[in-house]
Amino acid sequence: MNSEDQIRVVGVLGVGFDHEDQHIRITQADQYRIVMGSGETHTALQKICKQIDGRVKSSGRKLEEFSPEEFMELLRELY
Repeated sequence: MNSEDQIRVVGVLGVGFDHEDQHIRITQADQYRIVMGSGETHTALQKICKQIDGRVKSSGRKLEEFSPEEFMELLRELY
């Protein structure tokens, strides 16, 4: 398998399951999407995704340049 065939991370999807108020919340950015969740959960997911986005940008690379293993290491460093 050459480097072009390797699996890469292309985005982040955050899903909140606690939306008892039935309000539909959606946040879209270049590298992530967040759907549903209570206001509190949705805001927390936004914060997490922004931290991930900031870390990716500070690496000087694009998200799609990260292998799944590298992305998981990035997450471990954050959390």
